[in-house]
Amino acid sequence: MNNSPASPPRSGSIVLTASAKAFADGAGIGKALLAVNLPPECVVGDWVTVSGFDFAVLRRRWICVDDAASLEITLDHPAGRGPR
Repeated sequence: MNNSPASPPRSGSIVLTASAKAFADGAGIGKALLAVNLPPECVVGDWVTVSGFDFAVLRRRWICVDDAASLEITLDHPAGRGPR
């Protein structure tokens, strides 16, 4: 069985933790943050800076449905508290 998706995603969709969402909404960058086009090469612990604010890649999750897979990347804030 081949576990590779038929056509691998070119980017990961963004999900925010509750603290990241609250901060992004308060800073007025919620929409911009969710629109970021992160590559699949992002790993847990990477930092993502949007409009001068740092967020940490907290988790990566592959969601597989039928023969399609999509990457979900969860960002957290503040960036300094994630695993390294």
